[in-house]
Amino acid sequence: MSTPRGDAGDRLGTPVVTPLGEFGGVRYVQYDGVFEGETSTGRFRVPYRISAPADAHDTNGTVVVEPSHFGVGLGALNVYLRRDFLFRQGFVHAGVGWSTLGNRILDPSVPGTFIEGGFEEDGERVDDEIISDFARVLSSRSSDARPLVGKVHRRYATGFSDSSYPLLRLVHSGHAAGAFDLVLPITTEGFDPQADIAADRYKGKILIVNSEADDPTNLTDRGVASKRYRFYVVAGSPHVPDPLDAPLDVPFPVKGSTPASFVPALRAHFLQGHDWVRKGSPPPTSTQLRTEGDSIVRDANGNAITEDRTGRLVPRLPFVELGEARYIAGFIGSYDNVRTAQQLGFSSHQAYTKAFGDKLRDYQRAGFILPQDAADMRRRAKLCPPSTFTETYRDHYTQFVAIQPCTAQ
Repeated sequence: MSTPRGDAGDRLGTPVVTPLGEFGGVRYVQYDGVFEGETSTGRFRVPYRISAPADAHDTNGTVVVEPSHFGVGLGALNVYLRRDFLFRQGFVHAGVGWSTLGNRILDPSVPGTFIEGGFEEDGERVDDEIISDFARVLSSRSSDARPLVGKVHRRYATGFSDSSYPLLRLVHSGHAAGAFDLVLPITTEGFDPQADIAADRYKGKILIVNSEADDPTNLTDRGVASKRYRFYVVAGSPHVPDPLDAPLDVPFPVKGSTPASFVPALRAHFLQGHDWVRKGSPPPTSTQLRTEGDSIVRDANGNAITEDRTGRLVPRLPFVELGEARYIAGFIGSYDNVRTAQQLGFSSHQAYTKAFGDKLRDYQRAGFILPQDAADMRRRAKLCPPSTFTETYRDHYTQFVAIQPCTAQ
C-alpha cells in the first residue's frame, strides 16, 4: 500500500490492517499507523487509527475525526456513539493522538491495552493543530489517503470531556475553519463558540451535547447564531454515564451508578447534525436547564427542569418526567428516593408502562431519542413487573443491561 501524504508535507505512515467484521452487510477494516509532520509549534509524530469500509466506495462520504482521550482513548466511538451505530450508516471514523498525555488510543480487540505514540521532541507538548491537519490530510485531493477513506465530502470533529476541549480551542483559534463542517463537543466547557462564529473564525456548524453536571457558562444558546449553533443539556445525567452494554471496559466505576444518561440524546443529535450539514435541515431548538439566579430550578422530586432557548418546557427522559427517583448529577451520577409504580399513583404495572410510553413518545417527538433507542428504553420499562424502569436498573441490573425479562421476582 502506498504512503499517504498531505498537501503541507504531513504524512500518514503505512498502516497495519485489521479486519473489524461486517456492519449492515459492509465489511470494515481498521488501519493503525503513525501520522507525522509539522505544525506552527514544531514537528510531531503521533498514532492514528482509521476504521473504514474495506471497499472505500461503501462510505457515506463523511469522516468523523476524534482526538484521543487521555484515559479512555476513542470513547466517542467505542463507548458513546458506538461502532455499530456509525458503521451501519457508512461513516468513517478517524482517531488521532495530539499530545504525549492525550494520544493513547484504546485497542478494542484487547481491553485495557493501548497503542502508544508520542512526539519526536519537546516532551509533554500538546498541539491542537495536529487534529485539524489530520482532517485536511484525510480529504486532500493530492493525498493518497483516499484508498483508506474514500472520497471525503464532509469532515466532522467530536470528542468528550478532555478530548472535547481542543475542538473548542480549534474553533477559537481559527484552525477549525475549512477543516470541519461540523464540530460536536460532548460534555464540554470552555470558549464561547457563538462569539467565534460571530467573529467569523468558523463558518461550519457547532452542536454541543452536555450533561447536567457540566458548566453551561459560555455555551447556553443566546440566539445569535441560530443557523450554525445548537446546545443541548440532559437533565439528571452525570458527566460520566453508565455505558450499559459498552463493548469495552471503561476505567470509571460507573456500573450501576444511575440510569440517567445523555447518550440517547447524543446519538439523536449526531444524526440531526449530519442532516443539518447535508440538507440544511435545522435540528431542534437548543435546550437549557431552568434557573433562578445562579440556582437550577427543580421539580417536586428534586429533578432539574428542561426548557428550550425561548423558555418553553420540553420533555425530559421519561423516568425523570414520571418522578421515579431523584437523579443526582455529578462527575459520576447517583439517585435516591426511588418510588414504586403504586407510590407514583398507578393502579397497575400496565398503567405505569402506558404512562412511561406516553412520556417516551413525547421525548422522541421532541427529537431527543432515536426510534431504536426508544424501543430499548420501552422494553426495559416492561422487563420485571411490577418494577419500574428505575427499580429494574437498581434490582435487576444484569437483565436491565441485556434487555432480558426477569425470571425470578
